[in-house]
Amino acid sequence: MSLRLRLVATLGITLALLWGGTAAWSMRDLSTQLEHSLDQRLAQSARMVAGLMDRVPAELWRRKAGNMSTIPALEGVACRVSSLRGQVVAGTHPEMNDVLKSDREGYRYREHKGQRWRVYTLVDDDKRITVADRLRERTALLEQVRRAAFYPFLLASVGSLVALWWGVARGLSPLARLQRRLVSRADGDLSALPMRGLPAEIRPLIDGFNTLLLRTRRVLDMEQRFTDDAAHELRTPLTAIRTHLQVSQRVEGEQRRYALQQAEAGVARLSKTLDQLLLLARMESEAALQDDPQQADFHAALDMAMAETGCRDYCRIDVDANLRHVAISDSMLTTVLRNLLENARHHGEPEASIDIHAWASSNGVVIELANRGETIPPERLARLTERFQRGHHPRGSGLGLSIVDAITHRAGGSLALESGAGVGLRVRLRLPLA
Repeated sequence: MSLRLRLVATLGITLALLWGGTAAWSMRDLSTQLEHSLDQRLAQSARMVAGLMDRVPAELWRRKAGNMSTIPALEGVACRVSSLRGQVVAGTHPEMNDVLKSDREGYRYREHKGQRWRVYTLVDDDKRITVADRLRERTALLEQVRRAAFYPFLLASVGSLVALWWGVARGLSPLARLQRRLVSRADGDLSALPMRGLPAEIRPLIDGFNTLLLRTRRVLDMEQRFTDDAAHELRTPLTAIRTHLQVSQRVEGEQRRYALQQAEAGVARLSKTLDQLLLLARMESEAALQDDPQQADFHAALDMAMAETGCRDYCRIDVDANLRHVAISDSMLTTVLRNLLENARHHGEPEASIDIHAWASSNGVVIELANRGETIPPERLARLTERFQRGHHPRGSGLGLSIVDAITHRAGGSLALESGAGVGLRVRLRLPLA
């Protein structure tokens, strides 16, 4: 069921119940009030007859029984005047003795030949006046009044439903316009939907949808960037590998072995570049650092990174012994330290030492790595964390510092680069403590 039909059905049933309940209550109250009014009219008729009988000569009351004066009868109305002794003085329907005969004052219902009558008896001094209304006339009058009162209710109910349908359709028109706008969009259009003119109830929905579009566009941009980077970076090593393999097919002996070694080195470089690209793409996703436990042992991560890079003999370590856990996963911290060590060894002076300092501060953990080498110009230093910013080492992928920067910022830390005074590159990281 559509939202429009659901709203109209819910509100329509509610309105119908409300109008129906109001109409039923009004009709019941109207019937009660009309019944009361007709009873009052019946009582007033009896009093009027009593007033007229006060002017009747006294000898009329002394007549013998059976000498009743006959009053012209009206359709549906009966009347009888009698003394308290039971002598009938005047009446309209002599044959309705079972209806008009009454000994006590007040209202009651009587039946005569299948017809119900409403009877009222009034005792006034020595007179007893009994008047009666046939209920058929009362019922006809009540039906007319009910119909006259029901039609406005019916008209109001129908008008309310029509106004409800129009109001719901008008209220949902922004959704219809939004639907047409979405259908008419070009393929690949992930721009945010406009919020202007939308009702306040729909704004959170559209705001969430725009957030989803933004995330989708970001993911597609990252995929496109990864594809472009892979195509850009893998073309050269693939070409070199194919060239070395072609050379190995044409030469023999030492030259062939050398060509195959170069092809194998190209495959290793290609594999490493792919790993770095995939890791960087993972770091750029919003959930990258939410998969692993956010607590790493710094000493264990440093030992693993030095073992993987084979530069333990070149490292001079000055680490706070009390420094233990960092608010980042073990794999991510190991990746950061490994990339920094590889970068320091490949781009520093050959056989030069790598200084490693780490300590805890009020702002978290501070990690510094520095190598010896030429001073890097400021304009180039500012671009070292960009992708594919290689130094002079031919085997570098240009992604190491980009990955370090991505992981650091995802973990809520910061990265600073310095160069000069005999230091080729000093990298200072700040990471939160666990």
